[in-house]
Amino acid sequence: METVSQEIPKKAVRALRARLHTVKKHLEPIFSKPLSDVYTKLPISERYELEVLLSYSLNTLYYIYLRTQGSDPAKHDVMKELVRVQAYIKKLKRVQGKGDKPTMKVDKDAAARFIKAALQEDEDKMETERQDRKRKLEEEVSDSSSSEDEAPTSTKNEKKKSKKSNTKN
Repeated sequence: METVSQEIPKKAVRALRARLHTVKKHLEPIFSKPLSDVYTKLPISERYELEVLLSYSLNTLYYIYLRTQGSDPAKHDVMKELVRVQAYIKKLKRVQGKGDKPTMKVDKDAAARFIKAALQEDEDKMETERQDRKRKLEEEVSDSSSSEDEAPTSTKNEKKKSKKSNTKN
């Protein structure tokens, strides 16, 4: 059984070495020249990324160091610094368009208000349409009844005018 328990740490160490080798390979272009030369040739957005990456890396390494020494890094100022740098990372991602995408959530209260307002508007429109139709019908009825009343009087007035004009001639 001891051989099994000894193999696990050996596998972990091998995996760690492989990952460190990969990291070294990625960092080699940066470390092959002085950092100031590399930094000045970078565009401004990549400069920000490099600064945040270096800050986060250093603070993470210090966090790991504290853990290996048996100290609780959660009580250390390094945690505040890590949180601050993580906030900068989120800002950079948001500016680059890589940040968290807004999720499609339905705000039930807002939807209920929209629906209620739309239904209220429909009821109001229907009520005004009913009133308009009623008013038009009343106007038509009053126009038709007044035109019937006016027809005989208008013909009477015309007859009177024609009589006056005939008597003058």
